[in-house]
Amino acid sequence: MPKKTDTKTKDQPAEKPVRPQDVPAAQATHATYAANPDHTAARSAKSGDQDPAFALFAEGLQALDRKDWGKGIELLKKAIEVSDLADLTARARQYLTAAEKRLQAASGAADPAGAGADEDPYLQALYEKNRGNFKPALDLLKKGGREKKDERFAYLAAAIHALENRPEEAAQALSQAVELNPKNRIHAFHDADFAELKKNRDYRHLFGLT
Repeated sequence: MPKKTDTKTKDQPAEKPVRPQDVPAAQATHATYAANPDHTAARSAKSGDQDPAFALFAEGLQALDRKDWGKGIELLKKAIEVSDLADLTARARQYLTAAEKRLQAASGAADPAGAGADEDPYLQALYEKNRGNFKPALDLLKKGGREKKDERFAYLAAAIHALENRPEEAAQALSQAVELNPKNRIHAFHDADFAELKKNRDYRHLFGLT
């Protein structure tokens, strides 16, 4: 039986891969990553298993798609921290840079005090935390008991407490964040902000450690 001939035209130009700079951050979904070469699930060079950074990267892009810049930034940073894949790390850094610019604009970086009343308090808190202004950040997170109701606020409060070397408060807030969203246990395990807290045997259970 004669083989079917290839109907593709040799002179047909190859499809140009999607680049982060060509795609608005709000459209940076998992599908965007799939449009690039080597889009199969990333594999860890260390173990051969699916790289946990890939899941964080995909979640980060989904957060950017929702215009949740703060959450997207957190997830992309965690993906960079845990990944041993150069290509994925490079892509994550590109999206991270774009997302940080959007966060800066959304948080009224030029004049934070003049930000609108309807500005997302989580974005404001994350912006202050990244500047090292922990008290204003915590004030925003705790206003109206936000850190008790929203896992993003609880997690960010826990990270700030941990950075300020207040392990009890950090553990309490992280426990709340995990209760609201169990995935935060995994995020915290890979988050450098909790490096010292993770060493404390009294709180190892918060990271899934025994």
